[in-house]
Amino acid sequence: RTGQLDILLDDPEGTVRDPQVHYDGRTILFSYRPAGTEYFHLYEMNADGTGMRQLTDGPFDDIEPTYVADGGIVFCSSRCQRWVPCWMTQVAILYRCDGDGRNIRPISSNIEQENTPWPLPDGRILYQRWEYVDRSRVGFHHLWTVNPDGTNQMVYYGNLHPHILMIDAKPIPGTNEQVLAVFSPKHGKREHEGAITIVSQKTG
Repeated sequence: RTGQLDILLDDPEGTVRDPQVHYDGRTILFSYRPAGTEYFHLYEMNADGTGMRQLTDGPFDDIEPTYVADGGIVFCSSRCQRWVPCWMTQVAILYRCDGDGRNIRPISSNIEQENTPWPLPDGRILYQRWEYVDRSRVGFHHLWTVNPDGTNQMVYYGNLHPHILMIDAKPIPGTNEQVLAVFSPKHGKREHEGAITIVSQKTG
């Protein structure tokens, strides 16, 4: 136990989630809700457990952060202050900020949940998008992509395959067209339980 890592280890009622190691191996980005507080915010620390710093704050949940190539961070947040139309659940959509947590802005305008963003080798962000405008409210949770600035949002895979929640997708190193994802049946299971699936956009 070294440095400010003790803060996390000595906070058994707090919650840490979504850790991601930076590509240079020097820092770790994660979401943390200290004991006695209501919201998750983004934090970063050095890989040896020192130098923990809070990047975001406010009465919102900031979760599932990922580093992007331009030095910024893409994450999911309830800052949009929307609620799922069919249930009492707050919505989190895609946001981004600078590497120090400043300049927070949305890169999505979805009315439903978005989850687990992750960069593809070409710089696009791959994520799970729930949508049911004029469709089944439980059937469409598929893989989409968007540029880190919020432009060019489009479906990546699954739009014609209802009742599978496709989440936690990440590119497979050494390939340009394959990703690994969890295919969770129906409306999705707890802890993203489902089949580990390789998705390939390669045709022919």
